[in-house]
Amino acid sequence: MQIRHLSPDNIGGVTAIILGALSIYESLRLYPYSNKILTGDHTFPGLIGVLLVISGVTLIFKRNKKEENDQPLPKGRIAYMMLGAIGILLIYCLIIDFIGYFFSTLLAFIFLIKLIGNYRWIFSIFISLIFTTVLYLLFIVLLKTPFPGIQLPF
Repeated sequence: MQIRHLSPDNIGGVTAIILGALSIYESLRLYPYSNKILTGDHTFPGLIGVLLVISGVTLIFKRNKKEENDQPLPKGRIAYMMLGAIGILLIYCLIIDFIGYFFSTLLAFIFLIKLIGNYRWIFSIFISLIFTTVLYLLFIVLLKTPFPGIQLPF
């Protein structure tokens, strides 16, 4: 008996099916709280779940062409930029509760623009300030979305 090699497509397909099934489960759990079948909190998770399952099945049963199209892992500056961006976003997730949405987003933007765009610091700070302010005005002021703020001890 021969063990079949797991390709990246097969691993991605199984992962998509599992995530899709979890999303469909969440949709079914939320369904009793809605009035209609196509409106309510359950609709978006259900749609995403169905699309993930379909995509996963498509990836699993897709005929593999020659492995010549596989790209090598990035090296040098590109690998540094990719790992740096992931690190910046992980740190952003950790500090947003402590220093609030505005300042953590500003810092993440500054470092991402500097890392990926390789711009000067003054330009990175200026663009980051503009983008962070626009996002703040859009989500917090206009849409009234609750985001973490600075927690004062008093």
